[in-house]
Amino acid sequence: MKYSAFTRTTVATVGLLTAITMGVGGFSVLHSQGAEVNKVDQSLEYVIESAYENPLQPVGAALYAIEQSSLDISLIFLTHEGEETIVHESSLRYRGAPDFPTIDLATTRPVRIPGQSPYRFRAVLVEGGDYILVARSTDDIDANFRSNFQSLAAFTFALDSIAALLLFFYFRRANRRYESASLERMQEFLGDASHELRTPLTVIKGYVEMLSKNQLTQEADKKRAFDRVGTEIQRMESLVQDLLLLAELGESGARDIEEIDLSEILTAHGTDFITLNPTRKVTLSISQSIVIEASRDYMARFIQNALTNIVRHTDSDVAVNISLTSRGKNAELIIEDAGGGLPESAYREDIRSLNRFDESRSRENGGSGLGMSIMSAVIQKLGGRFSLRKSALGGLAIVVELPQVRD
Repeated sequence: MKYSAFTRTTVATVGLLTAITMGVGGFSVLHSQGAEVNKVDQSLEYVIESAYENPLQPVGAALYAIEQSSLDISLIFLTHEGEETIVHESSLRYRGAPDFPTIDLATTRPVRIPGQSPYRFRAVLVEGGDYILVARSTDDIDANFRSNFQSLAAFTFALDSIAALLLFFYFRRANRRYESASLERMQEFLGDASHELRTPLTVIKGYVEMLSKNQLTQEADKKRAFDRVGTEIQRMESLVQDLLLLAELGESGARDIEEIDLSEILTAHGTDFITLNPTRKVTLSISQSIVIEASRDYMARFIQNALTNIVRHTDSDVAVNISLTSRGKNAELIIEDAGGGLPESAYREDIRSLNRFDESRSRENGGSGLGMSIMSAVIQKLGGRFSLRKSALGGLAIVVELPQVRD
C-alpha cells in the first residue's frame, strides 16, 4: 500500500517531533522527580542521623531534628510486638507500619510505600528490638509528576498538530501535478545512486587498503591494482554524470525545448554509428522532415545511449535497424538489434522502475547501468511513450512515440 508524500512526511515529522519532545521533556520530568525524591531522602537521612548520634534518647533527638528544621515528617515508635505510637504527625495520612522485613530493609536505605497515600521512610533499630520510623509523604511529588507528564503530552500534541497543519498548508500550496513525478524521480535517483556507487567504491577501497598495507609486492600486481582503481574511477565519473542527468530530468523545469528536425538528428547519429562500426550491417529507414518539440541535447543523449548499449551488449557483427516513421499525430522511432535481447520478464516490467535488466552487463562493459533509466526519463520528460519489445531481428527493440509538430 503506497502512501502520499504528504502522509509520509507528516508521519515522519510528527514522529520525530514526538520522539524529541517526549525524550527531552520526559528526561526533564524524571530528573525533576528524582531531585524532589532526593530531597525527601536527605531530610529522612538527617533525622535518622540525629537518632543515631543520640543512642540514649533516639526518639527525642529525632523529634528535636524534625521540629528544629520544621520538617513535614511523621515520627512513629514501633515496638517489637507491633504496637505503634505516633510521636509527631505530618501531612502524611499514615495507615500503619509495613511488615517487619520491609522495616528491616528501611534500616539500610529509604523505602517507598505505594498506595493512596504514598510515602518514603527510614527506620532505626533501637535497644530492645523496637524501631523508630521516620516517614514523609510523596503524594505531592507523584501529583506533580503526573501533572508534568500531562502537560508534556498536551504540549507534544499541540506541537504535532501545528507541525501537521503547517505541512498540510505547505503541501496544498506545492501540490502540483508534476511534483509527484519529480518526487518519484528523486526516489529513483537516490536508489540508483546508493545501489550503483556501492560496487566501485568497494573495489577502490579494497585495492587502496591492499596497496597501503603493502600486500601487493609484485610490480605486475601493483600495476593491475592501479589500473583497476583507475577503471572504477572512470566508471564512477560516468555514473555520476548519468545520475546528475537523471536528477535534472526529474526536475520540473525543461532545458531548451524547441522545434527540432528529428530526422536530421537521427540520420547524423546513424551515419556516425555506421562509420564507427564497419563490421555491422546497419539499416537506416528514416522518413524525412519529421519535426518534434524537444530538447536537442536530450534527444541526442537518448539516441547516443541507445546505440552505445548496442555496442556494449552485442557482438561486433550483430545487425542493427534504425527507423523513423510518421504514425498519425506521432513520430515512431525504433532502434533494434539482432543480439541476445533481454530476459523475458524485462519486457513486462514498468520501465520507470527499472535500473538495469542484467546486473552484470554494465560492470562487464564499463557502463553505469542507468542507460535504460535515462532513456525512459528523457522520453517521459518530452511527453512521449517509451517501451521495449522483442525485435524481429531476434534481439531488443526500443520503441519511442513522440508528438509530431505539423505545419
